[in-house]
Amino acid sequence: MPHPQCEYLSYTGPLCVLTLQKPKAGQGMNTAFHDALNFAWKVHLVESGFADRSILTTYESERKQIAENLLDFDAKYAALFSKRPPSADEVGSASTVATGEEDEFVKTFKSSCEFTSGYGVAYDPNIFNWSPGHPAKSPLFNVPGVKLTPGRAFTPSTVTRLSDANFVHLEQEVPANGSFRIFVFAGIPSQTRKAIADFAANLEKERSFLSVYRRPDIADVTYFERHNPHSKLFTICVIYASDKNGVDLQAIPPVLRAYRHHIYADDLPDVRVPNAKYAAHEKLGFDPEKGGVVVTRPDSHVACTVQLVEGSGTVDALNAYFGSFSTKPLGQNPQQSHL
Repeated sequence: MPHPQCEYLSYTGPLCVLTLQKPKAGQGMNTAFHDALNFAWKVHLVESGFADRSILTTYESERKQIAENLLDFDAKYAALFSKRPPSADEVGSASTVATGEEDEFVKTFKSSCEFTSGYGVAYDPNIFNWSPGHPAKSPLFNVPGVKLTPGRAFTPSTVTRLSDANFVHLEQEVPANGSFRIFVFAGIPSQTRKAIADFAANLEKERSFLSVYRRPDIADVTYFERHNPHSKLFTICVIYASDKNGVDLQAIPPVLRAYRHHIYADDLPDVRVPNAKYAAHEKLGFDPEKGGVVVTRPDSHVACTVQLVEGSGTVDALNAYFGSFSTKPLGQNPQQSHL
């Protein structure tokens, strides 16, 4: 149980309650792990000086609802476990088969699969989850046609990692190290070259989120640093709509090329989009000729999506997102107010 004087916790329910659930579907321990991760990355933001401690209140608002959902699930599942087993006559009559009705236990298990797998966890809009209703000033937020919902888990995708030509699961490429993941779906290289160049140039500006929170040991970062060559708070992944031989690595701007282990080709088929040429882009709803950007939180839940455009607009939008909870002003206007 958390210490009663722990200064970070305003709500201790999930951490205390969830570990006590009966192991009917393994959800007590699984949910407690998610509790700990949700709390840990937010404490990391505060302790690293990136975010104000007020963001810790989102732990309660996000995880309390999940705890209540789990208790409801547990009560329903417990009732099914406790029901009287069918008699021999009832089994022999095979009434459920004859009527075509599915067993209630099986029906409940199937209906709860999304919840028990963890992919059904959906957080409401807040300072980290920018839904279409968020009063963001930039019109580039919420890419039209994209099938990602802020607050829900990032959709799994398989791509080819260019550094070693391995097939990898994009959502698993960055460990749970407290970093926000910025997935740049770079589209077809010949179509988005200028937008990618402008994106990179604006990342290097003095007041960009990447520059303001640059790691203090930047001069000593080795060539082999995989995930955080510039900042311990962000990892950038670049996915091109191309086969692995169609990406000219030398043409990629240096600031993005520093993430050499996180540059990918979208050239693998996906059964969910059998007719797609660039499955990862198209499954998520990105136009391969335009691309787009997805920001996910350190726990892999979608934070926001942003259009990839020429000029400074894409990075301006990202500065606005991160600036809404950062301790330092971001963007070229040092007086920029938090949204």
